[in-house]
Amino acid sequence: MSLFGTLFLIASNVFALRDKSNELLDSKAERLAKAFDSESFERTVQFVRKEKWDSVLVNTGKLLQQLKKQPLLDYVHYYRAEAFHKKGILKYALKEFDRVRKDFEFYTMVRFNKGGIMLSNEKYEQSLSLFKSIDTTNQKNIRMIRLDALVHNTGVCYLHLGNYLNAEKYLINAVKKITERKDSVGLIGSYMDLGSVYYEQYQDEKAIAYYEKAYLLSKKFGSYDLKLLTAQNMAVIEENRKRFDVALAYRKEYESWNDSLSDQNKIYEVAQIEKRLAVANKQQQVDLLETENKLEQAKVTTYLIAAILLGVILIFGIYFYRQNVLRSRVILHQKQELDLLNATKDQLFSIVSHDLRSSVHALSASNNKLKDSVEKQEYGSLEMQLEENSVIATNTYNMLDNLLNWALLQTEGGYFKPEEHRLSMLIDQVAYNFKGVLNQKEMTFENTVPRSVKVFVDAESLKIVLRNFMDNSIKFSNPGSKITASLEKEDEQSVCFNWEDNGKGMSEETRLKLLSDSPQLTKKDHEKEIGSGLGMNLCKSMLAKNDGKLDIWSRKEEGTRMIVTLKKVGDGKN
Repeated sequence: MSLFGTLFLIASNVFALRDKSNELLDSKAERLAKAFDSESFERTVQFVRKEKWDSVLVNTGKLLQQLKKQPLLDYVHYYRAEAFHKKGILKYALKEFDRVRKDFEFYTMVRFNKGGIMLSNEKYEQSLSLFKSIDTTNQKNIRMIRLDALVHNTGVCYLHLGNYLNAEKYLINAVKKITERKDSVGLIGSYMDLGSVYYEQYQDEKAIAYYEKAYLLSKKFGSYDLKLLTAQNMAVIEENRKRFDVALAYRKEYESWNDSLSDQNKIYEVAQIEKRLAVANKQQQVDLLETENKLEQAKVTTYLIAAILLGVILIFGIYFYRQNVLRSRVILHQKQELDLLNATKDQLFSIVSHDLRSSVHALSASNNKLKDSVEKQEYGSLEMQLEENSVIATNTYNMLDNLLNWALLQTEGGYFKPEEHRLSMLIDQVAYNFKGVLNQKEMTFENTVPRSVKVFVDAESLKIVLRNFMDNSIKFSNPGSKITASLEKEDEQSVCFNWEDNGKGMSEETRLKLLSDSPQLTKKDHEKEIGSGLGMNLCKSMLAKNDGKLDIWSRKEEGTRMIVTLKKVGDGKN
């Protein structure tokens, strides 16, 4: 593949995620489902929100046979198109988009998605026509789509059509909008496409400037594929400039990234074997279902063969062919889900193998010291060593509790029911269980949150968050210090409260890692403490599930303040 083609493929796939525009459509669909009293349509919308595209296809197929109301049919065709699009079946996605009426309230999204499919199929003129038909002066239209994606993809169309003047104008505008969104991955793609505009016009200096920006940004925020591509890209450019020593350095970096990716793949060899076995087992089940379907269809054909023999055979053949195609896509999707489950399993096994081994080793070492003290009759140090054993055992128990809750969260095995609760009472319940530990360390806890403050949460998941806050505050605070829970602010929609201690605190680097969206776990600043940061990772996940937010203020030796924002049920209700 040429340099130009490679850059386009990466950049054009940046904007394929569901966002706020989909939330507008889904909310309107739910209101219509209730207005027309259609439980099956409402269930379909829930499958869409959860991105269970196989279930969406099955349910919308049934709805097409049942529904007669035109407004609902527009949504059914749109959701079927979206499901086919997500599963990569672009031909069927276009057919379903074409069945949506032009007076559909969200037809702007239909045009935008059809333009994206045409772009993927390299039909640049048709794609450009669809993008240009969207009225960007209409604020209602802008709410329905990603404006930065529209501008970027329009520029890509002009680029492939050889209209470099318009391509440059649109891609520069896209860079500004993507920068405002702070979308680093999207910015990498836009930089590379803009560089291609100049590269195709032999304006090498401008092109290289943007390629270098993409390269430097990919080193910080890019995936392995982006890092590989940009490094290889810079090597090709420098070779064309006859700067072979610089090109060699880029080639070595490319090989380094490539080797890292290979090493990572070796780690999962055992998991790959298990995946293949699981897929084979799933294939056997699918084959059995196919056999049962064939027998059932054979019976139907026998009953009808006398009257419409030729027509039934023709219709059956077409139907069976389409079902086989769809079944193949379903199997591929199920394999991808198995890959994700195995990746989750591997991370859990890694945590258990590392952290439990560390805990048991620490306890064993402490017991050996205790044994030596008894043998040497050094009874003065026994109390301190017993206390150390108790701390290690407590930390290990808390870590196991977090592992269990984290595993339940990853597999959706936990019970979750958000209700209205008094925040102060939930805090008091958690604090009561730590009363003995607080007394042992001569620490005090004060809850100043007013009893009138209510939040809409799942009580047990919020208690897990509060227990981790309390455990960390006790663990990283000096004896005789104080822990405080207080109300920060309250409005009609939300409640914000603080959990504060004056303990050891943390570095700015650790604070930023804890607040990042990365699923990787973070080691603690204090090496004597057991754990991998799983507790805070669990807190973020639990708060996100409750539609809550977490912020952290902390400085070394000045303490830590956890700032939590939760939804509030109210409007004056008690």
